[in-house]
Amino acid sequence: MQMVLNEGVRGLSAMVELNLDRILVPLAILVALAAGTLLGAQLIDVITPEMLPAQV
Repeated sequence: MQMVLNEGVRGLSAMVELNLDRILVPLAILVALAAGTLLGAQLIDVITPEMLPAQV
């Protein structure tokens, strides 16, 4: 039983290692989008209409 568990953990570890890039890239994109959303929301509060360029 111990050998089966050991092999299962080793197989799971190999699967995670092989698919780590497939997990990290979308996760990094989501984190960047969330950071951009928060930064944009903060900038909307800080920037006043007088600071914007004149409209034509």
